[in-house]
Amino acid sequence: MERATPNDALPDDVAAAPMAAGGHETLSPLGWWLLLSCIAIWGVNAVAFKIGTRGTHGFDAILMNGLRFLAVAPCLALLVGLRRPSALRLTRQDVLRYALFGFFAVALGETLVALALGFTSVANVTLLSHGTISLFTALWAVGLRQQTITRTGWVGAIIALAGVAMVATQGGQGLRLDGESWIGDLIAVGRSMVHGGYLLVLARWLRERSVLQVTVYNCVFGALWLLPYVVWKAPSIEWSAVPPMTWAALAWTVVPTTLYGFLAWNWGMRRVGAVAATNLFYLMPVSAALAAWVILGERLRLGQVLGGVVIIVGIVLLRWDTLVAVGWQAPRVRLPWRR
Repeated sequence: MERATPNDALPDDVAAAPMAAGGHETLSPLGWWLLLSCIAIWGVNAVAFKIGTRGTHGFDAILMNGLRFLAVAPCLALLVGLRRPSALRLTRQDVLRYALFGFFAVALGETLVALALGFTSVANVTLLSHGTISLFTALWAVGLRQQTITRTGWVGAIIALAGVAMVATQGGQGLRLDGESWIGDLIAVGRSMVHGGYLLVLARWLRERSVLQVTVYNCVFGALWLLPYVVWKAPSIEWSAVPPMTWAALAWTVVPTTLYGFLAWNWGMRRVGAVAATNLFYLMPVSAALAAWVILGERLRLGQVLGGVVIIVGIVLLRWDTLVAVGWQAPRVRLPWRR
């Protein structure tokens, strides 16, 4: 991305950088750093939803998600309208597409994550929803004949999933299927399957439309899908009794998680590709475990740290052929006794 000027502070969504889908992936350092920042922020977001939906005066999962996007949508639309109004122009066919995107990405996808957190632990949700989404995206790509995965890639995926399991089973409830935990686990897996296919379709659409337009209208239509529930639920809420921590958790889901996260993720994914980008979801349990340790005081165990190392090894193997294809080389260690 080129350096922004005072009159162009928004991401350069029409830059001539290759969008990667179906194997045409690029090694964009800025794209990867943006994606990694989103993973860190979204790990904290799981904790924020846990805080925002707990207690007598906390929000329920659907209401919190609705408030989140009803706050985000007008802010994004105003920001883009002032800086780049051409990005808001739609055709009639675009309306239906964005209505579907808004439903699957926001009204369904984000709400399912919040609902899952009500039944199971943060570790379980990040493992089963975010940690597996890269694998489901790859399977969708293989099923639709858009990409193939090498034997090394499959080995890397299995290793990364093993690392995710190490992290998840070391904290909180662990990977439990007793009580109500299995309900949240099933919701999380279902969300991952649906969202993996959505991300693959989204990556192709980002070659035809700007990142700004996609981000704004996903949020706008997602908010419209959730608006009826918010209007129905709002009169029964004792707003003055909502704790400050609940409001703080909601603010986190609005500003860094959504306003920044959606723009940064779409921009970064456009540069590195859907399957490559979603491989980073393997790191979500690591981010969530660290956030739970810092914010909720949950102890970080050695097994979680080791699991994070295993995750990174698996991701490198999964993306090895792509990294080599774009010219990446493993660093060479110069031994002191060799010249």
